[in-house]
Amino acid sequence: MQVITKTLPAYTVQSEGDGIFDAWIKADSKVAVLGGHTALSLTREVLKQYLMTQDLAVFWTGGECNQSNHDRLIAECSVLACDWIIGVGGGRALDMAKWVAETLRKPILCIPTIASTCAACSAVSVVYDDKHQFVRIHELQNAPRHIILIPSILAEAPVHFLHAGIGDAISKPVEINFSGKHQAWSYPNFLGKSIAEATLSILLEQGEAAYQANQNRCVNASFINVVSAIIMGVGYASILVDEDYNSALAHALYNAFMNLDSVKRYAHGLVVAYGVLVQCLVDEDQTGFERLYPFYKRLSLPISLCDIGTTIDDPELVGVVEAALMMPDCQYVSKQLTLDIVLEAMRSLETIKSQEVI
Repeated sequence: MQVITKTLPAYTVQSEGDGIFDAWIKADSKVAVLGGHTALSLTREVLKQYLMTQDLAVFWTGGECNQSNHDRLIAECSVLACDWIIGVGGGRALDMAKWVAETLRKPILCIPTIASTCAACSAVSVVYDDKHQFVRIHELQNAPRHIILIPSILAEAPVHFLHAGIGDAISKPVEINFSGKHQAWSYPNFLGKSIAEATLSILLEQGEAAYQANQNRCVNASFINVVSAIIMGVGYASILVDEDYNSALAHALYNAFMNLDSVKRYAHGLVVAYGVLVQCLVDEDQTGFERLYPFYKRLSLPISLCDIGTTIDDPELVGVVEAALMMPDCQYVSKQLTLDIVLEAMRSLETIKSQEVI
């Protein structure tokens, strides 16, 4: 019998006076902080106030999770010698920090400064090339040891990050169900699926209130619940669910769309959110579609190709769909996917929007 260990990271929602690092990082620890420029500036005071160690080195992750930045960071003497790595920032910076930590076999603690993905919690790093073209999903042996959510920092982030985070998080239960619909779920898979579905319920019930709080740069219960759902709920689901069932057509379309310059400027979560609606139509999941579509409209999430910078008549669209169908995300799905099926779902989505306008 195969032995499988699933370790879920702990997390802390920071409040005034918390000794948020005390249980993890001791006064004599050597710490390397890896992050983006903005994230490093935002967390500098928190690290200074709550981190006891005096041996602290700070490094820019390079703006991209790619092989060249990875190789540069693992060669830094202070990173090689550290006892702990702290990753700060958004998805690219955190994925980079996690990958470096695994390579050097260092424990890592993550502080997300935006709520746009579950990168702070997940046990994967998404690797790109120097032109931000998708290369592979790098599966990590371990998730981060601990995640610290600092609501005051997350609430100061531009609202478009939360907007994209909600769009990305919506995809998790939809893709899990599409990939694993006909599978006999193991307990970890079932638990991850349940967490993903609970996460979706929180997003649909409290997403608008959280979005309004972020617009006003304030923190309320809905904001904390929604950012926790995006970062921790989706992250836990990702760890628990087998990689084969963790994504499907929505993420495959995102990766393929990154070949279009007109779409590249749109956030990951927004392009994925569009793919979720396409996937619902491909799956003939009318109940799921009708549950999501009104929420999309209320929160101005993408409901057509023009919302992500292209059109149904774009001559490159066929190539995008063909590339998506070749992605690993589409290898384990519950329905045979073809170019015609996906394009027809895209046309149906355009028709739904156009009929509403009329």
